[in-house]
Amino acid sequence: MSKELTNTEKAALTLMSVGQETASLVLQHLTEQEVKRISRAFLSVQEVDRETQFSISREFKGMLTAGQTLLVDGKEFAKKVISNAFGEAEGENLLEYITGAKKEPIGSIVKDVPPNILANFIMAEHPQTVAFLMTKLSPGQAAEILEFMPEQMQTDVLLRIANLQNVKSDVVDEVREVLRQQLKQGVSDEEKAGGPKSAADILNFVDRTNEARIIGEIEETFPNMAEEIKSLMFTFEDLKKIDDKSMQAILKEVPRDQLVITMKSASPEVKEKIFKNISKRAAEMINDDLSSMGPVKLKDVEKAQQGVIDIARKLEAEGKVNLSGGSDEEYI
Repeated sequence: MSKELTNTEKAALTLMSVGQETASLVLQHLTEQEVKRISRAFLSVQEVDRETQFSISREFKGMLTAGQTLLVDGKEFAKKVISNAFGEAEGENLLEYITGAKKEPIGSIVKDVPPNILANFIMAEHPQTVAFLMTKLSPGQAAEILEFMPEQMQTDVLLRIANLQNVKSDVVDEVREVLRQQLKQGVSDEEKAGGPKSAADILNFVDRTNEARIIGEIEETFPNMAEEIKSLMFTFEDLKKIDDKSMQAILKEVPRDQLVITMKSASPEVKEKIFKNISKRAAEMINDDLSSMGPVKLKDVEKAQQGVIDIARKLEAEGKVNLSGGSDEEYI
């Protein structure tokens, strides 16, 4: 065998060498997580050369009596050993998780967990694990969790999310099992995760003050990454880029008093886009309200605009609008 074996693979090969009955007895003394790790190794290791056999034999102080090559049907061996150790029904269920036939999405495990409880659990993990878990939440849920973190940690986590690409499946499996046990009692070699788009999606749901701070801190060290994240975020000004049908769907969900406040700092292009997609009477009423409205705090305007963005993102998630543009019109 050309590759260097892990300790888990060595343990699996040792169990393969002692037979199903003895292997079953050994497994009964291991934790469920250890059984799953060793069983995954059963499935991945099919052939062992003589030199490797001797090396493992010395390391485990046992004797392997196979010939030049030991051939094993790893899947069948795992099925029989697990069934003998835990019973046929439980063994079959366990094997489904190991082989990937039955893996509960991480997002479904945490979706109903209160933000404060989830935040306490997540923040106790390694920062890279935190970043991965955040990508498995909805952007809105991830933004809620972000607010529980210290400011420095917020920036660090967003940076890690932006740099995430693929996560090994065994890492995903272990994270899933920890979540199931601690929160709910409850495929390829890698899983797609994170990236600048994930970081941008989460920041879309963060309040404007923290959003600006986090982007600014990222920009100090990673200016290119900050620019990429900003380019992927959907802002109030981006309303001018979406198609008229999507704009009309969004405006139907926005209360008039909130829309009036957003117009206090809206660019001429955004105002034009809004007025174009409402009735003449509604436009007149908004203009009257703007004329009679006194000064408004900037944070209140930003909050109103963020509310419109939240509505737009919600409708996009439901497939009711398209925020990626698509209009043939150009705006300057």
